[in-house]
Amino acid sequence: MKRNFSIFYMFASVLSFAQVGINTSNPQTVYHVDGGKDNPLTGVPTAAQQLNDFVVTSAGNVGIGTIVPQKKLDIDANNASLRIRNLPQQLPADHDFLTINTANGDVVATRYVYTANITVQPGANGTLTVPANASIPNGMLVVKTSNSCGINMITNFIYSDISLGYATAIAGDKVGAPVIAPIPGSGAGSGIWSVKFPGTAACTTGNETQFDYTVSKPTASSYLIVNNGNVARTYVLTMFRL
Repeated sequence: MKRNFSIFYMFASVLSFAQVGINTSNPQTVYHVDGGKDNPLTGVPTAAQQLNDFVVTSAGNVGIGTIVPQKKLDIDANNASLRIRNLPQQLPADHDFLTINTANGDVVATRYVYTANITVQPGANGTLTVPANASIPNGMLVVKTSNSCGINMITNFIYSDISLGYATAIAGDKVGAPVIAPIPGSGAGSGIWSVKFPGTAACTTGNETQFDYTVSKPTASSYLIVNNGNVARTYVLTMFRL
């Protein structure tokens, strides 16, 4: 008998309001499941009663633990953890992390790493611009390059907006010698860092100056590289969010 009444209420709800209610004769959305069977016969369920509800709205929003979902998926976890099983483990350079805004619960994709290459001819300069969808306004900048003799050059900077601070540099067994020039008179852009590696052994891909270069931030989203060496060089720039 109880089952028959449940079916009757469900169909009555569909016919009257074009809404489906399961375990409730008082659906609040297009599709409403009252998992705990504790919703009132009339009126809006309380926040506590909603915690065991599942709804789909006419806008296509899905709510779990809430009957008024504000996003495509809106979950009130009631201070409990969520579980997702058997995800693949991978971290390609072009993947983002999911981060949560603790103020409103919004989950968004956040870029923590961005890598790009730029090739610069000797005595020339090139500008690398970080796209808006990969913006990392403050963090660590790593500049890398290498030669055909197996020597790798790595320089680390800390940056915020247009401020750029040198940390460390090494090319094989040679420690970088940095010099900073003043910020341009216009006040635009960062100071200009020139990094040299005295004593670098000559190689088929360059002489002692082969790793020498200059870097600055003309804008918050761009880097200007000047190749002070004697051969063309491809620089790999990686930005890490701090």
